[in-house]
Amino acid sequence: MKKWIVFLLAFCLLFGLAGCGKGGEVIDEDVDGEEEEIAEDADEEEVDPSEGEPYVGDSFSKMVGSYNINTEWIPFAEPLVVDDIFGGYVAVSDNVYYVLADGLIKQYKLEGGSLVHEKDLPLEKEYKNIHTDEKGTLYASAFMADFVGFRDGEQIFAHYGPDEVAMHPSGGWGVSWFSGPDVEVITLGDGTIESEDWNIAEVSTIRHMNIGENHIFVSGSSVANEEQAVFVYDLKKKLQLTLGDKEFGDPESLGSVTVVIETNNGFMAFDGNYREVLLWKSDGTFIGRIDDEDLFGTKYPWMSTAVLLPDGSIVAGMTEKRADESAVEFILYRLTGF
Repeated sequence: MKKWIVFLLAFCLLFGLAGCGKGGEVIDEDVDGEEEEIAEDADEEEVDPSEGEPYVGDSFSKMVGSYNINTEWIPFAEPLVVDDIFGGYVAVSDNVYYVLADGLIKQYKLEGGSLVHEKDLPLEKEYKNIHTDEKGTLYASAFMADFVGFRDGEQIFAHYGPDEVAMHPSGGWGVSWFSGPDVEVITLGDGTIESEDWNIAEVSTIRHMNIGENHIFVSGSSVANEEQAVFVYDLKKKLQLTLGDKEFGDPESLGSVTVVIETNNGFMAFDGNYREVLLWKSDGTFIGRIDDEDLFGTKYPWMSTAVLLPDGSIVAGMTEKRADESAVEFILYRLTGF
């Protein structure tokens, strides 16, 4: 019962945050204004997404600090229209792209510069998060659903118990989290799963967790002041750095970080609430922030996911409303230069 109450509070808080726009102001069109707009347009004929104008991306380049960040749109052969603007995730293994959209996992292959749908993975419930490891295993997790693994499109395990799981790229272990500071480090064996409790003392509410090669990233509200922060831990769970944790108006302030990527040059955070990408050096020195329009040409996306590829590039995913408002699409961009 307690977990359900926490879940409902976190759910409400997420939607409240989604209504905050760039610079922290409340954007009415995403919360109350959107409901009013829907009511005003209720009598108008709805546009069939298949008859609307699909999203068309481009390539962009933007300097931040001494880095020139380049982005390139990765098109889907068939546009991926979604209902859930917050729930898009991508995971990549070699030339296979897994996309989690509206709770379902779709498998794509990159052919001729675009993503071609191959199949949907068989799932008994809707899922919320996916990861791949270096062996090609796909991990899928969600609250009140089995934690499952797939390899070559076939399910290889199912474990009841974990909530949303962030996996280490090597596979075999990860962190199960819900929204509070009490999480579990899980270890997978041959058909087994073990867990170890971990209380993350620095955070009161977790917004997101992900694990890189060398660090665990915990994004959420700071116990010290309730500001949004990214806490960076080593693989032994020792705090190394705190990113953000600043009041609104500070150049380093955060809204709601959805994922952090570590490269050889430092850390790149995607802020879904502020619709910005922020960069820090490896020692935590702040480099700067870039607006989504400068990087992706987007107007008001929810940036929900990003993964580091073996070649050092980053694939980032987000939802964006079409210009003709006929649908919301999940779109992907490749980033280089950091």
